Amino acid sequence: MASLDDKLHTALEHSLGQHLNEEIIRRGWNYYRSGQVLNVKQADEDTLYGAVQGSDVYSVLLDSDHFKYSKCTCPFNDYCKHMAAVYFAYCHSLDGEAAAKAAYDRIMGNDQKQQGTVTVSVPKFSGRHDQPSDDASPEEWGRWMEDEYGETWRSCRHSLHALQPVLSALKGTTKHWDKRSQRLHWMSVILFVLDQAEQAIKTVDTFSRYYHEMSFLRMAEPWVEHYYTLALELEPSEADGELRHWIDYLAGYAKSKAMKNEQQLFDWTFIYLAICERMSTDAQWYTRELDNMAKEEYREADESVNVSFIHTAAAMLSFFGRDDEAALAHFGKTDFQRSQKVIYPCVAQRLEEGDWTIIGSWMNFLYEHISKVKNARTIGPFMTLCRRADTDQPDEPLWTRYMVEMLPHSYADLSDHWLAVKKYDEWADLQLLIGMKPDDLGVQNIREMTKAAPHVLIPLYHQSIEESINSRNRQGYRLAVKELKKLEKLYNAGKHADKWERYIEGIVSKYQRLRAFQEELWKGKIVT
Repeated sequence: MASLDDKLHTALEHSLGQHLNEEIIRRGWNYYRSGQVLNVKQADEDTLYGAVQGSDVYSVLLDSDHFKYSKCTCPFNDYCKHMAAVYFAYCHSLDGEAAAKAAYDRIMGNDQKQQGTVTVSVPKFSGRHDQPSDDASPEEWGRWMEDEYGETWRSCRHSLHALQPVLSALKGTTKHWDKRSQRLHWMSVILFVLDQAEQAIKTVDTFSRYYHEMSFLRMAEPWVEHYYTLALELEPSEADGELRHWIDYLAGYAKSKAMKNEQQLFDWTFIYLAICERMSTDAQWYTRELDNMAKEEYREADESVNVSFIHTAAAMLSFFGRDDEAALAHFGKTDFQRSQKVIYPCVAQRLEEGDWTIIGSWMNFLYEHISKVKNARTIGPFMTLCRRADTDQPDEPLWTRYMVEMLPHSYADLSDHWLAVKKYDEWADLQLLIGMKPDDLGVQNIREMTKAAPHVLIPLYHQSIEESINSRNRQGYRLAVKELKKLEKLYNAGKHADKWERYIEGIVSKYQRLRAFQEELWKGKIVT
């Protein structure tokens, strides 16, 4: 049996650890140990199938690439112990029981807990260097943190547990400070700890990097969220003197990290922009930062500089200053695949404001870039914006044109949108274009159409019936008869019995040579 791709193997392991609690994983392990996994096989490079004996025999599918599609036929109706059991059995089938046990320990975090018992003993202060005074500059505090705890990353090969006591200890040094100063100090502490995590991930071997990235990001998530919360509390009007110095230090710290043209664990662009967004209302600070970013553009020839960040930052600063033309010009010089997640919130904000001239420029920019490389990842957010624009400005045909031109990738969003805005004829035309059958459209949608606009369903049934008949087999004929009965009700509901009679006469005549189909018509009492 060929093993799964290494990256997807670790992805599946991570997904199990993320979606299953420890009790379910433990029960899955016991199922595996007691031999209740009847079989397991690999369907393709990222999918496993298995069968598990519980109170009944349950079938399990594990999709390591898209874990949300993983299924089990047990009544639990969620990610369950049978999934864990199948994965452990799969590991066993490759490399024996030791491999299964190693996977179990990793998912349960047993190896991290063992590591944690060592790193938790990090002292509050080593005493090697004197703590800075309360009025020390942020640079002095930064140097002291580096001297005191700058080697902590070496203890983070398997987890970030070693950094939690460092974070707590450093925050504790300024508990007596006033709230504004304390906030800025805590933000600097979080950046220092995140930087330590960045250094730690560089020591991880290529095989394990994906798993460790997911583990590190999950543990660091509350730290990052706390940073953003603190950033939202910044008040530019209160930031003067030493407080302004701290803000400049934080912005410079994040910017220096974002400028590096290397693979990084955290999105330092967002970390930097969180400060910029709050401080952009301060004209002096904003102008100086925008000028500094413009100077960075002249260093683009330096291969070690992240050019995409420079233009993304300049674009966002321009956006904060309501210079949308400059913002779009800078975004045009970025790697769109990386900068798009920054662009979508900008357009959403302009939609909230309702300036349609500016919105048109942003939407055209997105359309030009997305239409070059159509995929679900990029089209989804764009369709959300198009739907919002079409709802707010229904008389503008441009939004519908964008959505239509993204077909077939935009089918699901466009179909849902036309239902939501009650454009039933357009909705039906879309289903005909795509070739959807009524049974594929969902019971709820068909019920809604039957009540609101039954006439739009008639062409759909016509197309589906023809397709079923042309299958030239008994099952297709039976399906056609079933759909003919539903179609008859639609004709009668619209008081078009005469049209139904003409239609069915045409069907009988057109396919009179298909004896089996004629028999099914007779059995279904469509004809007598």
